[in-house]
Amino acid sequence: MGIPSAPGQGKTKGTAEKKADSLSVKATGQKSIVEALKLDLHNPREQAIANTVIKRFDRDHFQRLLMNWIVARNHSFSIAEENELREIFDYLNPSVSVRDANLTHTTIKEKATSAFKQHKQKVVEVLRKAPGLIHISFDGWRDENNKPCKVTIGVPELSVSHTGTNIAAEILDVIEAYQIQDKIGYFTLDNAENNDTAMEIIGGELGFVGKTRRGRCFGHTLNLSAKSILFGHKADAFERQLSGQAPLSEAEHLLWQKRGPVGKLHNVVVFIHRSDKLTDLLRELQRTAFDKSPDPKVRTKKPLDVVLDNDTRWLSQLYMIRHQRGTTKKSAKLPYICEPEHQLSDKDWEVLEIFSQLLGYYECTIKMLEGDGQIRKRKRGWMGSYGNVWDVIQGFEFLLDKLEDYNAFLTPNTSGLTSIWVGRNLISTTSC
Repeated sequence: MGIPSAPGQGKTKGTAEKKADSLSVKATGQKSIVEALKLDLHNPREQAIANTVIKRFDRDHFQRLLMNWIVARNHSFSIAEENELREIFDYLNPSVSVRDANLTHTTIKEKATSAFKQHKQKVVEVLRKAPGLIHISFDGWRDENNKPCKVTIGVPELSVSHTGTNIAAEILDVIEAYQIQDKIGYFTLDNAENNDTAMEIIGGELGFVGKTRRGRCFGHTLNLSAKSILFGHKADAFERQLSGQAPLSEAEHLLWQKRGPVGKLHNVVVFIHRSDKLTDLLRELQRTAFDKSPDPKVRTKKPLDVVLDNDTRWLSQLYMIRHQRGTTKKSAKLPYICEPEHQLSDKDWEVLEIFSQLLGYYECTIKMLEGDGQIRKRKRGWMGSYGNVWDVIQGFEFLLDKLEDYNAFLTPNTSGLTSIWVGRNLISTTSC
């Protein structure tokens, strides 16, 4: 006599039931498609929905999209492990967890490296077939339609000191890796001395005289010129001195104080910016002045807060000067934070006004040269391009003309403006 079977045993499951069981199986902590969508697999229509959801989810495609997003947006690889992001994925499609499609930071790194190696040879072939020369650092070539293109072909990490020899070795490695030794055109580099050595070595390896293939970076030249105007011919030494000082320290205050009107303004702005009491006082002084004005437009104006500059970044100095010009008289009435010799005099404000005008020309020149040289339809409907190589010469000439116009201010008694000659000479020397 046999042992009686338990209820439900001894019956053969149909195909539909087996499929239902497989759909309901899940790993620990994961929702199945059935649970997530609250489906009844005994209902043929809802079973079909579950099947469709599973079939439409491409695990490999999802992982490729996730990896591309992380790489393209320069996110940390570990973002793929964030619980909040994974909850979003599960909300949009429970198949992500059910199919174990989420990626770890290690897997993202492996997939990105694998994709790079997979596509690198294609890049090598395209560069080899380019009809024109390849110019380093804007990495340009022309495709089959002779349209200028750009690509970053290597971002080596230099773990040793940035000597010309070490820089040259890394650049040569990238050039050799992409097999473009015989297609190198010109180099655009900043004015650092180590680049002189690097170009000499690169030229020697590739068979040309390095200095004849080197162009100076227009933006870097303007940066040096503008800093020289603001801080004199030892601007770099001044920047190095500041790097070792604590904010608002007496040493830093004295360093800025020696830099004339710009340094004085910097100190005043820093003190006000760090004090709620002084910020409120500045607003109150402006509000009082606005209320007393007979002009209704002035009475509706809102008080300005100070704009803090970014150490020796000349554009930040320009924005600081522009903004504080609106509070000139009010700032001069603030003896609470400075000794008399630290206050901005009327002459100081005149110098700052000139700096504001002059650096405004630098700003315009930089913005006119921002672009990739591509002709396209612009905002007002005209066809044109920005950032062309030939515009650099015009930019130099424009600034030299403007600097010459300021000769009238350069008298032996003109305090704070003699450094304009330093900036002028730097541009004149570089553009020759």
